[in-house]
Amino acid sequence: MITFFLIIYLLTIFLCISSYIFYPMIIWVLGKMLPIKVKKRDIYPDISIIMSAYNEEKNIEKKIKNTLALEYPKDKIEILVGSDGSTDETAGIVKKYADQGIQFVDFKINRGKTAVQNDLADKSHGEVLIFTDAASFLPPDAMEKIVKNFADDRVGCVSGRMRFVNTDANLTTQSQGLYWRYEIAIREMESRIGSLIGVDGPLYAVRRDCYVPLGHHVISDLMTPLIVLERGKKVILESEALVDEDPTTRTEHEFSTRRRIVLRGLGGISTYMVLLNPIKHPGLSLQIFFHKVLRWFVGTLVILNGLACLALTGHWFFKFYLTIYILFFVAAALGWITERLGIKVRALTVPYYFSLVNFAATMGILDFFRKKQAISWKPVRH
Repeated sequence: MITFFLIIYLLTIFLCISSYIFYPMIIWVLGKMLPIKVKKRDIYPDISIIMSAYNEEKNIEKKIKNTLALEYPKDKIEILVGSDGSTDETAGIVKKYADQGIQFVDFKINRGKTAVQNDLADKSHGEVLIFTDAASFLPPDAMEKIVKNFADDRVGCVSGRMRFVNTDANLTTQSQGLYWRYEIAIREMESRIGSLIGVDGPLYAVRRDCYVPLGHHVISDLMTPLIVLERGKKVILESEALVDEDPTTRTEHEFSTRRRIVLRGLGGISTYMVLLNPIKHPGLSLQIFFHKVLRWFVGTLVILNGLACLALTGHWFFKFYLTIYILFFVAAALGWITERLGIKVRALTVPYYFSLVNFAATMGILDFFRKKQAISWKPVRH
């Protein structure tokens, strides 16, 4: 029995380290050995900017003005906005800009972001579809920066680079800023080999002939690039196409967001299980497993690891290990308490956010196995 628990302990440690450390190291090495040199040049294909909005009266007018001010030939651009069953003044605000070329569709039922994107993409005419969020604001040259990558026929999808602003508000925002710096480093490594497996929802672009309508329960900024990769095209990050995003300021909002992302991510991958076939897609399946699926299951692995340590406390090493566990989660709890009190203690950032996102991911996994679906959505970053 001791051998069994020792195997569980070693296996869970290995899997966690593989996701957070070994996978980035391997991608970094591949990027150095087999980099993809994208042939960029200034091109101006017809583009369709697609925006889904739900109760965005606080942001939508600023977003429309921001979009109209983008530096791109006006005869080459169309802007489509869909209200996803909004119950506030979103629709009325957007309609004021109809004479400036804004195509507006007022969907009366809240069906979810992916459903609106599907319908707007079907109504669009651009060679390149550009998806952006109603609360995300772009610099004037964002379109030119992102589109020039499509001069390379190998490229099927391009992600902008999201950057969190105003991250010093509290421990939750600080934590997101720290985690995002780690995540963006991995994405840059994946981009170097032309295999970015997740794009930034606030700004990404897809060739029209690479776009596939998705199920309403599927998270589009994960599954769209995966389908593009499956079709043999490259997916890359354009680091100069920046988009600013305010972080989530409240713990409960960040928790629900992370829980929902995992639920929809698992739903999407389970719909396209062929992507995890190591025989048909050896590289892609391993990327999805180590960067996404395994990362989502870290919370479960930590629980199993802790139980294994508890069963092995006959040895001093595992008593010490459990003590470290206890101290770590006490620090996480203190982080939660200080965040509620409005006190910022940077030393608590890692245990607090690690526990938050992994608990949320574990709940998302449970939601998935209970066959729940997260389709409709509500913005939380205002």
